[in-house]
Amino acid sequence: MKKVLIVGSSNMDYTLYIDNFPLPGETISGNSKFVQPGGKGANQAAAVAKSRLVEGHFITCLGKDADGKIIKETLSNLGLNLHVKETDVCTGNATIMVDSASENEIIIVAGANGVLTINDIDLSLLKAADFVILQNEIPMVINEYIIEKSHEFGVNVIYNPAPYKNIKNECLAKLHTLILNEVELEQASGKKDVDEGAKLLLGLGIKNVLVTLGKEGSICYSGNEKTIVTAKKVKAVDTVAAGDTYVGYFTSVLAQSGDIKTAMEIATKASAITVSRKGSIVSIPSFDEIN
Repeated sequence: MKKVLIVGSSNMDYTLYIDNFPLPGETISGNSKFVQPGGKGANQAAAVAKSRLVEGHFITCLGKDADGKIIKETLSNLGLNLHVKETDVCTGNATIMVDSASENEIIIVAGANGVLTINDIDLSLLKAADFVILQNEIPMVINEYIIEKSHEFGVNVIYNPAPYKNIKNECLAKLHTLILNEVELEQASGKKDVDEGAKLLLGLGIKNVLVTLGKEGSICYSGNEKTIVTAKKVKAVDTVAAGDTYVGYFTSVLAQSGDIKTAMEIATKASAITVSRKGSIVSIPSFDEIN
């Protein structure tokens, strides 16, 4: 079985469901609250685990608090191989507001995620992996270190630059696939046009640039080839973790099948199910639920 290593964040998510986002200085009433484990790294790891297609390993940092214990138990129950650094710093958390249109705004407090260091990365796990998944809710120095080491070991890197931060061009050139949405594409390339932005990034040496377009689907640029997958129409309830579901499923299917279009199609179906449910990890479907 292929192995996928995820290195990233774990948060306790405090999701507030509201009618409209508050204006500066405005106090509003919420409709309901939902507290459960999340974080981009944990969400992506959960998607990998729920696919049951690969052997998933997750490196993360948790506080020695109640939130950390709940997250650890939740992820362990999914069958993930956990490699957890524990710290006296509080577990990371996110406050998420979801409006009546199912759009969201998120405030993240890094907490324990911010104290993960390159010394916490077990290189034997990296060497044994077929793919590694990275995102931007851990210190950037770790991402850059892992990209360099993965290139040295011949390990494929899937990088999701969210929330967006600048990274060295020489690191981008060593990626197997860069997965980003339209906003992140413009931030990374300076181009509003998707084709222009993707082609500019390909010119840096990235093997594949995959742009997720929400309800419009996704496009993958590979050299002179362009693969387009349209999205399934669903009634959106909560878009939290939809992108993470896509990243986790895309990587799992790609590692198992080697086919980008198949990976995109299954990832698209999985993320469509995620947006039809409330929450983060709990909203991510199992492979059996994907038709």
